[in-house]
Parts: sequence; C-alpha cells; structure tokens
Amino acid sequence: MLRILDVGEALHCYTCMGSTDEDCNRQGSKECPSYSDACAIIKGDASGVLKSCSYKSFCSQANSQGDRVAGVKVHCCFSDDCNVMGHGTQLSRGFSYLLVLLSLFCYLLSS
Repeated sequence: MLRILDVGEALHCYTCMGSTDEDCNRQGSKECPSYSDACAIIKGDASGVLKSCSYKSFCSQANSQGDRVAGVKVHCCFSDDCNVMGHGTQLSRGFSYLLVLLSLFCYLLSS
C-alpha cells in the first residue's frame, strides 16, 4: 500500500546489508531521519546488497555518475518500504566498490 507522507511524517525504508535481498530484508525496516526523502538500494556483484534511507539529491548524483563506479547499481524510490525488492541485475565488479559507495553515502549524510 502506497502511503502519502504528511508534513512531519518520516519515511520508512529497509536498512540492511546482506548477500541477497531476502538476507538483507530479515534485518528489517526502520523510520528514517526527518531529512530523508528516499529509500535506496545499492547493489554490487554477487557479493551483496545495501538498503538504506537516502535523499533525492544523492540519488540524482548517483544516477548521473553511475558509470564512474563500475559494478555498482543504485536504485532509489520514494514511498514507505519501497526498497524491499532489489532492482537491476547483479553486476560484474567486487564488493569493494559497494563499500566505497557506502563510505561516500555516509559522508554525504553526515555533511
């Protein structure tokens, strides 16, 4: 069910790291910080998936520069728990790219 957020309501997203969507989803969904306006799925090759709260500006930047980090795919969506299932295919690079993107994501969230 798609829920429209009222002013002051927080988005809920799956926030996890795992080897598959199912493995990751077992870690659950949580309420995002008030500034988050997107849910993200970041996939590397067969070694993992990361799901988290995010924001539209990160999603736009990740999509516009997507080819710069080979082997990593970012998908964003904008409703409660919309990142429950991954999008895209597994790609052809290592888990280290996923960790680099995770570090960049955490840096952007903290600034």
